[in-house]
Amino acid sequence: MDCANYRGPLIAADYVTQMVPEDRRQHVRVMDIAAGTGAIGLELHKKGFTNIDALDPSEGMLKVLKETGVYNLIYQEFISQDPTTIPEDTYDVVVTTGSLLHSHMPVQAMDEFIRITKPGGLVIIVTGVNYLTAVEAYKDKLEPHMERLEQQGLWHKVVRTVVPNYFVEIDGVVYIYRVVSD
Repeated sequence: MDCANYRGPLIAADYVTQMVPEDRRQHVRVMDIAAGTGAIGLELHKKGFTNIDALDPSEGMLKVLKETGVYNLIYQEFISQDPTTIPEDTYDVVVTTGSLLHSHMPVQAMDEFIRITKPGGLVIIVTGVNYLTAVEAYKDKLEPHMERLEQQGLWHKVVRTVVPNYFVEIDGVVYIYRVVSD
């Protein structure tokens, strides 16, 4: 992906920043899902976040990510419908961008996002609008699954908004959900 024209990490970090007051940023525990080379972590670190962990299945990507020096715990795992080794209710914020690209994770991965997020915590997902209709794994599946999770009382939608120029001239969509408190 052409990093110069890919704004996903910047958009994701901006929304995390909007949702977390400045005086809490050093205390908030963040998980960057499908972290790749660590672009979200770098953006969050610039904005005062210091407690950032990462999950990505690629050893090569994680090697680059480690060099950023902004991540604490690093998990080399796939995220899927099966639980990861991450303990339940661990994170205040779970964030991802670029992860729904070409079916990198099933829609059921949203269940795992909820499982690892603390009650009252946030899940922030940023993706290209085109993936909602062009990628078979998400077309007519992602948003209905998210709605089912909301109907089950697991999370509630805070924001669904379209943002310009996620990648070149392709718009992005930002989802923010708050995990329901017990």
